Amino acid sequence: MHFFSDYFGETSLRIKHLIEFLESWAPPGAALSVDNPGLQIGDPCAPLTNILISLEITDRVIEEAIENQVNLILTHHPFLYKPLKSIDLNSDIGRKIVKLIKNNIAVYSAHTNLDAAPDGVSITLAKLLGVENPTFLTPPESKWQRKIVVFVPASHLEAVRTAMASACAGIIGDYTHCSFGSPGIGTFWGNENTSPVVGSKGVLEQVEEIKLEMLFPAWKLPGVLAAMKAAHPYEEVAYDVYSLDNFDVNFGFGAIGNLPEPIPLPDLYAQIRERLGIKALGIVEGPAETVTRLAVCSGSGGSLATEALKQGAEVFITGEMKYSNLLEYEDRLTIIVAGHYATERVILPVWTEKIQNWLKKEPVSVIETKVLTNPLKYLI
Repeated sequence: MHFFSDYFGETSLRIKHLIEFLESWAPPGAALSVDNPGLQIGDPCAPLTNILISLEITDRVIEEAIENQVNLILTHHPFLYKPLKSIDLNSDIGRKIVKLIKNNIAVYSAHTNLDAAPDGVSITLAKLLGVENPTFLTPPESKWQRKIVVFVPASHLEAVRTAMASACAGIIGDYTHCSFGSPGIGTFWGNENTSPVVGSKGVLEQVEEIKLEMLFPAWKLPGVLAAMKAAHPYEEVAYDVYSLDNFDVNFGFGAIGNLPEPIPLPDLYAQIRERLGIKALGIVEGPAETVTRLAVCSGSGGSLATEALKQGAEVFITGEMKYSNLLEYEDRLTIIVAGHYATERVILPVWTEKIQNWLKKEPVSVIETKVLTNPLKYLI
């Protein structure tokens, strides 16, 4: 772990460094357009002390943060979701904002971008329920794939490709360093102010080059360009950047996959209750008596039930779903409504572990909240 120094004049990790790490996993660009992920309150340049992870901010969560000397709360649900027209100190949100600021507590939220990320909320839920090698049920909302094409002398091909790969170009599914190269002839005429790496100025030169092509997500463009230019030998680099209609296979919503072996529905119900720590389930009965293929969408995922049916799932599990949507699937697909909180809380230990592994031996505590933030209570 490297330490960082900036205007505070001391050597320590900053909140912004943790944000950079989190956004390498769940980039804000992967969020739905209506969402508001990112830093909600606080100074990204503040030193990072202790971290509290929760699904949302409540008064008890803030008290827990204060008691544990936390200066950053990470939430799944954005603390500030809709634009504020005013900060009324007598309102619930205004009161919380003041308390957070007075106690120097920053808030960062990763919402639908965390749903859409590799090993995000729904993938984690599917794995917890026994799905083997789950894949996304639907692609992300946006088509943010870009392709960079750069012309490189063969002698520097590997250096440029490796540099762009280090900046996250060339990732397709579980593969990295994906690229395509095709040979060709490049030409140039340099004036008296140039110092060409190959050939001479004042002469029309022809150079054997490789046309190198790599994919990357749009939000990686500055880093990919910087890495490419740093590794490229030319004074002036010829390159193109294209917007693509491809969906990025590394992101998506919901999850689907096969169970290791068929399981009777009553056994699946019991397994869900045990692994999610809940007692009540809402059930819409479909035709299946046993389950081999299972689809899930954490939180409010009713819109993905049709896709689950299309892809051969016998059961679809989500947190909550509209009554009118439930009616559509009676006798067609077994739908299990397990609660918004229960189906999303599964990400908290994963989030905690990822940050602890990133911190390694740094003196920063990562605390998974002990507060039950679910406002619903169930009478059994």
